Amino acid sequence: MRKNNFFVLLIIFFYFLSIPVFAEEDSPNIETEESSSEMTSPPETNKETNFDFDLGINLGVDTFDPSSGSDSSETYQLISIKPEFKIGKFGIAFDLELHYRFTSNTDQIIEIREEDWVPTDSSDFLALYLPKISYISWGDKGDTLFARLGEIDSATLGTGFLVDSYTNTLFLPDEKVIGLVFDMDANFFNFPYLGLESMAGNIAHFDVTSLRLYGTPFKWSKVPTLKYLEFGFTTALDLDPDYREDYYITDNNSGAEASPVVIFGLDLVQPILNNRIISMAAFGDMAFQNSHMGGDIGLGGRILAIVPYMLKLRILGDNFVPSYFDYTYDLYRGQKYDIYNTSDGTVALEGGLGWVASTGICVFNDLLKFTITMDGPFKSIPEGSIEDNSYLEYPHLYSEFVVAEDLIPYLYFSASFDKKYITEIADIVSAENSIIDFSFNFITGAAVISLSYDMIYDDDGVDGVSWTDFNIDTSLNCSLKLF
Repeated sequence: MRKNNFFVLLIIFFYFLSIPVFAEEDSPNIETEESSSEMTSPPETNKETNFDFDLGINLGVDTFDPSSGSDSSETYQLISIKPEFKIGKFGIAFDLELHYRFTSNTDQIIEIREEDWVPTDSSDFLALYLPKISYISWGDKGDTLFARLGEIDSATLGTGFLVDSYTNTLFLPDEKVIGLVFDMDANFFNFPYLGLESMAGNIAHFDVTSLRLYGTPFKWSKVPTLKYLEFGFTTALDLDPDYREDYYITDNNSGAEASPVVIFGLDLVQPILNNRIISMAAFGDMAFQNSHMGGDIGLGGRILAIVPYMLKLRILGDNFVPSYFDYTYDLYRGQKYDIYNTSDGTVALEGGLGWVASTGICVFNDLLKFTITMDGPFKSIPEGSIEDNSYLEYPHLYSEFVVAEDLIPYLYFSASFDKKYITEIADIVSAENSIIDFSFNFITGAAVISLSYDMIYDDDGVDGVSWTDFNIDTSLNCSLKLF
């Protein structure tokens, strides 16, 4: 009965989206708050093909997780050379790092961190040497053709119902991972009806991969609502859920070998309004994970061009995990896989209705940005200890604050806060069960001095929250642009 009601709700929602009302005559490209796809792409101007070469040197200090036989973090000095080449839309850069430290050993005054360059039995050739490439790119995000090989800070496909803000940077500086983002709009071939967006989290291993195909089949129509109506199909995979299992916050599949995760879904995005006062787009999703099903409907846009908003109602079946590949996926693979892999009527995560709400403020052409997103189920907080329940049964918060370069002379910085297991209002500002990232950059002449902290909560078993409850990676660098 629950599944029948689920289908009825989505069918009714899609029906009303197809009615051409409320849309304005010149409705342009409108995105949901979480969407990264372009429903139409602006014509590209012919840029003059030119050659540009930059060379930088980076000096600093990095901390690494303890090596075998050690209980404390290890600190190394850093020197790296960063050559960068650009020819028109094409760019390539390298990051040739060397970590070292001085020792009291008279036979070896300087110790080189061999893990940066020397393969071990547990390391892979590509995983070790591909990160020496900082990036290879073509075009910019939003162009009709965009490709980038490098770190992925935040990847979202469609409305984010399956892939939402996925990152492969959680293990820096211990492990640098090279991923791939590739987007193409058929406007590149003067065919404005199809497009794709894709992501591979680690091209040296090919574990997390995803692809979304989307179309605007009524682009020829004079009816604004139909003209900008977008349909999408997304598939997202984890071909090796056991990969990096030593990092998991929870055990995976009780130690058994995991089979690949295969998720697919359909989505629909319908622009409704776009004027100086408000922009609005409606969207809906339906997805399948193993034998589990879920969906959502929602609205998103901006008010006065500076206040982003998004409201979403989730309709989830038992054992369905929304936004499966999210910002913290690489830490919670085990917990999510145990839910995904349930069968024979076992309920590891009870279904029902859920909610998502997001807002913030973005001014000065988004150079100053503060956003906050909360989500959770429409049910009471589970009883007992949080160790006995999944974090998906509790409200969750993600917030980001960015002051981009060029807004304030000489400095720019960013901070993010991801908080799970919220049981009461006071938990929102508690560091327990959180991930905190902070980066501060000071510009002076040709030099940029950067300080960053990455903190992942890992309870030490002692009452109260202190620094010992966090895995902390710190970095202090000075980058010099020589050419």
